[in-house]
Amino acid sequence: MRTGNWQDRLSVSLIYIVLGVLAIIVVYPFIHVLSVSLSGRGEALRSGFHWIPKDLTLTPYKELLTYPFIWKGYGNTLFRMVVGTALTLIVTVCAAYPLSRNEMPWKRVLVMLLLFTMIFDGGIVPNYLLIKELHLLNTRWVYVLPHAANAFQVLVMISFFRSIPDALIEAARIDGARDLRILIRIILPLSVPVLVTIGLWSLVYHINAFMDNLLYVTDQSKFVLQQIVRQILIENRLDPFTTAVNEVPPAPESLKMAAVIVSALPVLVMYPFLLRYFEKGTMIGSVKG
Repeated sequence: MRTGNWQDRLSVSLIYIVLGVLAIIVVYPFIHVLSVSLSGRGEALRSGFHWIPKDLTLTPYKELLTYPFIWKGYGNTLFRMVVGTALTLIVTVCAAYPLSRNEMPWKRVLVMLLLFTMIFDGGIVPNYLLIKELHLLNTRWVYVLPHAANAFQVLVMISFFRSIPDALIEAARIDGARDLRILIRIILPLSVPVLVTIGLWSLVYHINAFMDNLLYVTDQSKFVLQQIVRQILIENRLDPFTTAVNEVPPAPESLKMAAVIVSALPVLVMYPFLLRYFEKGTMIGSVKG
């Protein structure tokens, strides 16, 4: 088998070098955060690069997990992840399927209205007044109902539904199947990749979101995890000197880094299992149609 010339080998080597450098640039911040969160007080307060934890300790995590609002934040975030993602998938499917069918009346007008919402937004004040009139202030439903539909995700699912052969749908109609049965028995089983992709988008959004909490919720028992972490990082709400008398209190930097790790943990756990569906669903939803 003929091997490539030296120019090809040099090009491949340069590509691997560049990718390696980029990987280090991307991975290092996470290594730094993890190292500081596991380091003792003196090492955590040291400036500069942190690669390997020194004076290994779990006190920052112990201290953080005894803070009651962390668990309440986890519960509220879990609520918006589960309910918000399920609601987003239901609304997206119900909006995309009829808009993907040629027999849908006023389809072009509805798609244009959908695109309009991607370009123009009412702004913070009108949105706040709307949320207030809907009596969603200081409720957990304010996290999920305003974000139940996303125009971009609907368009991606429309594109995927259009890639499904019409012959399958026509054959089902000849057999007497109605649209709802066609959707549940034929369309959705074929749409697992795009459903997982949109579900992952929704999960990541709900895990990271805190702006709606900042604007619409003042009851701390209903704060999401990211808002609790924001208070720890920016407002220093967590007192780092509440450990037992015989224990060395962790450095504030260790507590902050531990909070970052705790908030990122759900995504780090779920993402590897959903990655193959995410890649396949993104390619199918964007290329075909």
